[in-house]
Amino acid sequence: MKKNKKNLVYKKRLNILKLSKNIIVKNGWNENTLKLISEKTNFSLDELNVLFPEGYKDLLIFSLDEINLQLENYFKKYNLIRLPLHKRIRKILITKINLLNTNKNFYKKNFFFLILPHNSKLLSKQLYKSVDLIWFIAGDHSTDFNYYTKRIILLGIYSRVILNFFNNNDLKKLEELIDVNLNYVSKIPQLKKRLNFFKVNIPSIFSILKKI
Repeated sequence: MKKNKKNLVYKKRLNILKLSKNIIVKNGWNENTLKLISEKTNFSLDELNVLFPEGYKDLLIFSLDEINLQLENYFKKYNLIRLPLHKRIRKILITKINLLNTNKNFYKKNFFFLILPHNSKLLSKQLYKSVDLIWFIAGDHSTDFNYYTKRIILLGIYSRVILNFFNNNDLKKLEELIDVNLNYVSKIPQLKKRLNFFKVNIPSIFSILKKI
């Protein structure tokens, strides 16, 4: 029963998101978003407030989680492990861009709303979620310092790619930008070796220095 109720709530939220996209493209995100959606759809404002208790930002976050879910579901039927690491990341990034491109104007509104100064915390959280998911799909299971290194590197790449995507319409040039930037990802295994070297040898170096 609880599962059915949860599925029903999810379906309602998804339906509202679909009905809201054109409204948000035209009017943007603001405190009146849910009220405007209520006026333009069959959903009452009370129902919208129940489904999105944190207000319009709940709907915004839901839209970003939904695109990440689509990305994750796509790769459940795709064998990435056969590819080198940087090519896995490339495939995932391009797929994410293609998903965003199906409703570019809507996701562009999301992005430019999130980069406003008062949304910095929300932007950071959403960027991290996206980057973390990309590494998860790529098969990363690291738990050491390398875990953070990978995400910091990809965060910079992902941010540049997304910004370029929303400011340009040339997907071929965007792929070239991805290829240039993914040169850093291809070097991560070498970086990990260096980090392991320091991790193993720093204690012994310190012990030698103490004797001098």
